Amino acid sequence: MFSDSDGFYAWTASDESGRGACGVTGRPERAAALLSRSLGELAPGATGTVRLVHLDRLARRPSYVYGPTVLRLRRTEQAAVIVAGD
Repeated sequence: MFSDSDGFYAWTASDESGRGACGVTGRPERAAALLSRSLGELAPGATGTVRLVHLDRLARRPSYVYGPTVLRLRRTEQAAVIVAGD
């Protein structure tokens, strides 16, 4: 079980055609694995990020406050590769 004080990890992947996937998990290694898997199903050139997020306790509807990008990947012809980022 995770508490909001620990933060969560939001991942997003998309390609130039607009196809993509996203999700939220409590473990950074799981977010990285899901991002990498999703990029493998998208066209070369697709990009993705993992960002640290916290629940916005002041929002009327459930939403997140996004923090720094902790991982950035780009899909090449062969595989997903790490790209230096924030």
